[in-house]
Amino acid sequence: MFYVSKLLATGQFRFAARRRRELSSIDDTPELSTGPSGEFIRHRDEVFYAADHRPIRQPELPKPRSIATTPFWTSLVDGTTRGWVYVGMMAFGLLLILAGFSVVIQGRGAGWVEVIFGLILLIAPIAMTAQKRRTIHEQEERRRKERAERDERDRQLLSAYAAALDRLRDNPDDEALNLVRREREKLDSPYAIWGDAARSTVLQVGFNSLAKRGPEASPDIAALMDRASSAAGLIAEDATGVKQILYSTVLWHLLSDDRLGTVQREIVRTIQRGFAIEPEHVPIETTSEEQFERLRGIDHRNVPRCDTQLPLRPREFCIFPTSDASSRSVIVTNQRLVLGSGKAEELMIADIDEIEVDADQSAVTIRTSGKKRPMTIQLAEPIYFASLLSLATTLDERPKSFM
Repeated sequence: MFYVSKLLATGQFRFAARRRRELSSIDDTPELSTGPSGEFIRHRDEVFYAADHRPIRQPELPKPRSIATTPFWTSLVDGTTRGWVYVGMMAFGLLLILAGFSVVIQGRGAGWVEVIFGLILLIAPIAMTAQKRRTIHEQEERRRKERAERDERDRQLLSAYAAALDRLRDNPDDEALNLVRREREKLDSPYAIWGDAARSTVLQVGFNSLAKRGPEASPDIAALMDRASSAAGLIAEDATGVKQILYSTVLWHLLSDDRLGTVQREIVRTIQRGFAIEPEHVPIETTSEEQFERLRGIDHRNVPRCDTQLPLRPREFCIFPTSDASSRSVIVTNQRLVLGSGKAEELMIADIDEIEVDADQSAVTIRTSGKKRPMTIQLAEPIYFASLLSLATTLDERPKSFM
């Protein structure tokens, strides 16, 4: 068994991937596994799932940075040439003070000159920095008074925009769309402040509409999401992205529970066509679906075998050869995981404790007993590779006479 993690609409999603079922054993119910809020609602109880739920973040103005919140030492050593000159002056002044006191202790009064000069070098940077901070604080106070009225106006506009988004999520009719458009046109705040709330709202409109109207209404739902994106002020990239995120969430909820049978696949294709999403637009989803489908029917009774130039040990056979992102050869056998050629890096299958796939990064992380740091490999087919590696851990290498 291995785990797959994927970032979906509501946050990070993690599940334990098991042997893929036969198509005939998958139910023919056309219901999706995704609920009206994008949540995972229909799955088998015996399979492990863990899903975050990220609430919609309300738009708010960032808190202004103030010199009062900046540590004094940071102002003194600010990384500039002047800051390092100050450090040098203080260090030299400290050395002069120590040298001067050493001379004074020996009974020679001339050491006081060095002490006084050292104190000047030590205190001067601190005094100049304090004066600079007082000047900056006075300037900030003047700006704060000038900004207070503007910030209060921006907060009221953001609050009205957020309320319009709430209404749009509850009832995405023409009146709600027009209200969002009017409130958005009043905003002076940067897109980064309110864009996340707008994206989440459009996505919520899509999930709600999909749950109410069904996949057959996907073209109309896509059109509604486009209208909501335009009203909310989403940039073109985000307007396209929210539809792809919705599709990705629906697909992964079915893949994780191995419910992507004949009926469900046609439903997914209906959504994909309705949203005008081509396979190349969602490469991770496309390749992941293909990899899971290739695994269907593979188990310990029909382990894949391959030819390899790797010298094999007694009762050892090759299961899967591939290469990682750096073009290094990666070979899975029933006994070892071998990376590279020549001075190859080897990992015994029996030492593997956990395998996890990060679908977003196309990376496989392997945790083993006896090693503090896990091994991470980036591959073109991480799910297929991890599944066969997991399968290798279940194989019994003992000769028949010992069984």
